[in-house]
Amino acid sequence: MKATMVKLNSLKLTFALGFISLCLIGCGSTSSPKSQAQSNRAPLVQVEEQPILEQSPDYYLDEAQRLYAQSQDEMVRNQWLLRAAEAYKQQQGCQQSKKILQISLPFIQDSSLRNQAHIILAECLLQTPTLDENLFEQYLSQIDPNISHQNRATQLKIAWQMRKGRWLNAAKSMLSIYDGTPIQSEQIWYALQRLPTESLQTASLQSSGLAPWLQLSLIIREYGFEPDALKLAISEWQSRYNEHTLSVFLPQEVSLALNLVPLKQQRTGILLPLTGRLAAQGLAIKEGVLAAYFQQKKPLQFQPSGSDNLGEMEYPQVEFFDTNVLSIAQLVEATKSLDIVIGPLMKDTLTEFAANAPRSLNIIGLNRIEQTITEATLDDISPPQEFVDDTLSDETDVPGLRVFFALSPEDEAVQLAQKVASTGARSPIVISQETGAAKRMADTFIMTWKQIADKDSGEPSLATYIDNKSMRSSLTSLLDVEQSRQRIRQLESVTSNQLHAVPRNRRDIDAIILFATPEQTELLNPIVEASLSPFNDKTVPVYASSRSYSQNFSNNSLRDLRNITFTDMPWMLPGHNFMLLQQESEEIWPGRDDTLKRLFALGFDAFSLVDDLPSLVTLPQLSKAGLTGKLSVDQQGNVNRVLPFGKITEQDVILIAMD
Repeated sequence: MKATMVKLNSLKLTFALGFISLCLIGCGSTSSPKSQAQSNRAPLVQVEEQPILEQSPDYYLDEAQRLYAQSQDEMVRNQWLLRAAEAYKQQQGCQQSKKILQISLPFIQDSSLRNQAHIILAECLLQTPTLDENLFEQYLSQIDPNISHQNRATQLKIAWQMRKGRWLNAAKSMLSIYDGTPIQSEQIWYALQRLPTESLQTASLQSSGLAPWLQLSLIIREYGFEPDALKLAISEWQSRYNEHTLSVFLPQEVSLALNLVPLKQQRTGILLPLTGRLAAQGLAIKEGVLAAYFQQKKPLQFQPSGSDNLGEMEYPQVEFFDTNVLSIAQLVEATKSLDIVIGPLMKDTLTEFAANAPRSLNIIGLNRIEQTITEATLDDISPPQEFVDDTLSDETDVPGLRVFFALSPEDEAVQLAQKVASTGARSPIVISQETGAAKRMADTFIMTWKQIADKDSGEPSLATYIDNKSMRSSLTSLLDVEQSRQRIRQLESVTSNQLHAVPRNRRDIDAIILFATPEQTELLNPIVEASLSPFNDKTVPVYASSRSYSQNFSNNSLRDLRNITFTDMPWMLPGHNFMLLQQESEEIWPGRDDTLKRLFALGFDAFSLVDDLPSLVTLPQLSKAGLTGKLSVDQQGNVNRVLPFGKITEQDVILIAMD
C-alpha cells in the first residue's frame, strides 16, 4: 500500500510539473498587459523567513495551478510553487524541490523569490553526502541577504565558512544575526575555539563585537592548567559581562573546568610488550616513561616513621606489566586497583583491555581504537565472568578518563596537506611506496586535499613504486619528463641536424610530496631535482613526512636531501626546549635508532600528560608542548599532535615553524 502511495505521489508530481512547464513556457515571454500589471501587485502570500507549512506539497502545487488558472498572476503562482518546494525540502524530499525549482526559476523575476529559490537549492545541496562545492558557491553568489531571508542566507554563508575553516569569519557572520539566545552564543563560542591563540589575540584587537567570547577564550588558554587562577580570572570576567548571555550561560566545558578534581596518582601501571619481537620498542617507551617520572618526581606527602620521629617522603609508584606475558584477564586483575594505566601499545590488546577494565580506571592508551570506549558503550559490553569484580559496582563508580595517544602517520599526512594548501599550491603531485604506511599517508593526503583545497585546485596526481627500479620510471612518467624525451627522440629521427634539447617537465606542478623511507628519499630527491627543467621560472618545493628523515644522516645524505621541507616531532628537530634531556639520552643510548627515539618521546609525553589530563579532556582547546608535538585531546578522546616543520640545507636542518 505504501509503495502504491509513493508511486501515485510521484505520478502526481510529474503531472503537476508538466502542467507548470507548459504554463511557464507558454506565458513566460509573452505576458498579457493584465498579467504584467498583476505581477507588480503585492503578493497574496507573505514572504516568510522560514514558513510554517502545515499542508502537503501536493496541496501547494494544486493551489499554484488553481490560482494561476483563475488569475494568470505569475507572482502568486511562483509563491505557491516555492511553498511546494519548501514543503518537499522540509519532508526530506529535496529531489522534488530541485525539480520544481529547475523548471520555475528561469521564469521568476521577483528578487526575493529568486533569493528564496537559491536558498532552498543550497540548503538541499548541504544535505547531500558529497557536497558539490562549485555548485554550492554558485548558489551562494545568487543570494543577497539584504533583499530577503537574511537569517537563512547567513546560515548558509556560515556553513560555507566553517567548511573552509574560516572560523573567525564564521563567528562574525553569526554575530550579524545574533539575538542573544544561549544557542547562538554557544555557536559563536565553539567557532572561535577552533582558532589558535595568536589569532584570538589579533581578533581581540579588531573585533569589539566579539569581545566577550574572545576574552573568555584567551582566559581559558592562559589559565586552563591552573584551576585556582582560572576561577579567579573567570570571576573577574563575569563581573565585567554580568548580563551577557555567555556569562549567564557558560559553555559546558568551562563550567566543568571550574570544578575539576586532580587525578589521584599514587599508583600508575605501564602496560608494554617487554619481551618478544616488540621488546625493543616497549623498552624504549619504558625508558621514556622513567625519564619523565624522575624529571617530574614530587612527593605525595610526608610520612612519619620510627620512634625517633624521623620521616620520609612518599612518592608515586610506577609499576610495569609485560603484555606478552600476562593475559588480558591477568592485566585487568593486576591493574584494577591502580589510579591510572598507560598502555597497552598494540591496538588489539588495547581494545580488549579497555573494554574489560573497570569503568573507573583512567587509561592513556598508546594506540587508537576503532571506537573510543565511553560510559554508554561500556554499559553495553558484557565481559566474561572472569573480569567481573564482585567487590566493586560499575554502576556506582565515577567513569575514568580514557584517551588514546598514537604516533599516527595519517595525522602527519593531514598536516602536510594543510601546510601545502596554505602556500597557495593548486597542483601538487604525490609520490609514494605502493603499500604500507606510506600508501595510507598518500591516500590520506589526497583525501584531505580534496576537502580543504581551493575550488580551482586539481586532485593531486599519484605515482607509486614497488622498488628502487620502478621509482625513477614512476616519477618521470608523472612529471611528463619521459614524454618530453620521446618527443626529442622523434625530432632527432626526422632531421640530420644536431639537436640541443633539454627534457621539460609539466609546468602546472607547484608542489611535490614524498612518502618514503629515508633511504628511498635519498634516491628520490636527486631524481626530482634532475627531472625539473632548468627553464622553469619557479622553484617547485618538495615536502616529506618524518618517515623521510633520520638524525643519523651523513653530510653527503643531507646534500642529497637539500631543500626538502618535512614535518617531525620537536624531539627530532633542532631548537626544542628539552636539550638537557636530549644530551642525557644520547649519552646513555648513543646511536639509537630513529624509531626508538620517537618511541622514547612517546613514553615521556604519555607520562607527562597525567598531571594535565583532566584539563586537556575537559577543555579541548588547550594544548601542551611535548617532545612529540603540541598536544591536545579532541572530543573523541584522541590525543592530537601539531608538528613543527624542518628544512634540510646543505649541511644541517633548520626549524621553520610550529603551527
